[in-house]
Amino acid sequence: MIHDNLQQNETASTDDPVRVGACDWDHEHWLGTFYPDDLPEDWRLSYYANEFSAVSIAEDKWRSNIANLGEWVDEVPEGFLFYLQSTVDEPSELMQIRDQLGENFAGILGESSSSVMIEFSSKSLREWREWLEQNAAKLKAVFLMDENLSAIQLSEFKSLVEILNL
Repeated sequence: MIHDNLQQNETASTDDPVRVGACDWDHEHWLGTFYPDDLPEDWRLSYYANEFSAVSIAEDKWRSNIANLGEWVDEVPEGFLFYLQSTVDEPSELMQIRDQLGENFAGILGESSSSVMIEFSSKSLREWREWLEQNAAKLKAVFLMDENLSAIQLSEFKSLVEILNL
């Protein structure tokens, strides 16, 4: 189940573009290829958010930072969205998350949602194009989750979504 703030936001429309992001922004193997070698580690979220409009955060990461989630908001541009992975649906915890992330909180990713995590390497760009065309109407966000995902692959997927005008 996903608790998606976009569904509750009066300004959101069905014409909103499909957001593309990674599962987490902190990938050591992106250092030197996406992140400049001399970029401080605590600037990576801000750097990532200048290229991509959403990120999916693993439950262990956001839970270990739950008291400081609001600091993440200060590092991203307006409109950037955080999707949190979780199997827990505790109302008091959701309120705490909403309070800290505010409008940047897109929802909790669960078993069934309009936002999906996919393994990019499982298909070619041509196959992903076909998949996107078949599924675009029900998608709000797509997160690539390969362990060795490169920022270039993520950018290519984002470009594919943009070319398809999704």
